[in-house]
Amino acid sequence: MRKDFIGALLLLSFGLLLMTGCAKDQVKPDEGIAETKAASAVSDADKQKAAAERAAAERAAAERAAAERAAAERAAAEIAPPEKAAVQPQFEAVIPELKMINFDFDSYVLSQQAREILSANAEYLLKKYKGKVKLEGHCDERGSDEYNLALGENRAKAALTYLLTLGVPADQLSIISYGKERPLDKGSNEEAWAKNRRVEFAVIK
Repeated sequence: MRKDFIGALLLLSFGLLLMTGCAKDQVKPDEGIAETKAASAVSDADKQKAAAERAAAERAAAERAAAERAAAERAAAEIAPPEKAAVQPQFEAVIPELKMINFDFDSYVLSQQAREILSANAEYLLKKYKGKVKLEGHCDERGSDEYNLALGENRAKAALTYLLTLGVPADQLSIISYGKERPLDKGSNEEAWAKNRRVEFAVIK
């Protein structure tokens, strides 16, 4: 009888040990899952923070660019109105180091090539030439005198505004429109017209 009692105790103890071991084994996977979830939460938070920082940097860059454009436009507006060619007969010599830019038909939008040329011109003005420069707006022969004078003025203003954004002092620049009065090429064809739609850089002598 005593032996049976002792045997029963041993079996009971062994069973308790087995149950304890199983319980411990069951806890470990739960701990691993919790750690994985915590790591995932940290990773998501880092991604959200990085995305927010990128968005803030992009907004700041856009605001700076808008402020620079607005400042350039204000400076351009403060410059004296363009002189009319009809009442300004002085001879104006083109500055060869400053390359002219061309425009599409009936447009005063700066092309990528025009922007690159203006960037090189701005560097020359900032580093080597400190005299006053006049931006001359020109058109081809098509259209009325009044229309082409206005278009030439807009072309000169577009070039002026871009130079101001590149740091060229406003008091160094002025504009004039010649409309269609001074063609480079007097031909009446597409090749001649393309040459005549331009802005040149000149100094009054």
